[in-house]
Amino acid sequence: MSQFVFRYQSVLKQRIDAERREQKQLARLMHQRNGMVDSLREMQTTISQSKRDAAGGLVGKVDLDAIAGIARYSARCAAQGHGLVRQLAALETQVEQAKSTLLEATKQRKALELLRDRQYEAWRLEQRRMEAKRLDEQTTQAHARRVLAESRICEPSSPRWSSLSSSTR
Repeated sequence: MSQFVFRYQSVLKQRIDAERREQKQLARLMHQRNGMVDSLREMQTTISQSKRDAAGGLVGKVDLDAIAGIARYSARCAAQGHGLVRQLAALETQVEQAKSTLLEATKQRKALELLRDRQYEAWRLEQRRMEAKRLDEQTTQAHARRVLAESRICEPSSPRWSSLSSSTR
């Protein structure tokens, strides 16, 4: 049993390590995704602010160079945002793949743990059966010794028995 447990523990350790690797990979991808989402929010905030600045620049004397600069900046931010959105979509696919890989690794680990628990219970049951059999055998042997000892005490010895039987005749 100990060799089995050792081999089992080795396989379980491998499954746990694989699950942890998948957890780390998913965490890296989620961190990367969160960074991209934060960048998109920041770009959106910047574009909104530049539009407010452009609207404010349209009151009174209009500075066309400033308006053109704000427009170029907004367009550049929008283009970067679109590229970031495409990257984010590709990353979402990777995140979903990492989630399913992690789920599979978790299933494999749990299946192995369940198998271990079932086999351990079967081993414990067999140990209890063997112990009960051993105790039963000990009890049977003790009873047989006791019966044998009692029969020796109760049994008259042969010479006295024969003298008793001859005197009664």
